Amino acid sequence: MWRSYEAMNFKNLTSEERIVANFINEAFEEHNQSMISTIVWINNHVNHLASQRPDVHRAMNNLTNKQFNRVIAEILLPF
Repeated sequence: MWRSYEAMNFKNLTSEERIVANFINEAFEEHNQSMISTIVWINNHVNHLASQRPDVHRAMNNLTNKQFNRVIAEILLPF
């Protein structure tokens, strides 16, 4: 079940972090809440993201490693 970003405190993230968090959270749910599968899927579909989800692609490219890790932590903290 998909959780809203308010329930997960995504409101504390920057706008680009929220874009990435919402996308990763949706993919996370689609991959049976396996972050490893989610990250591998995203990595394998970067070209698809660039053409189909340019907002997500742009936001991901603008995040530092620390910001990306914070996004993942926000998604995983409820577990």
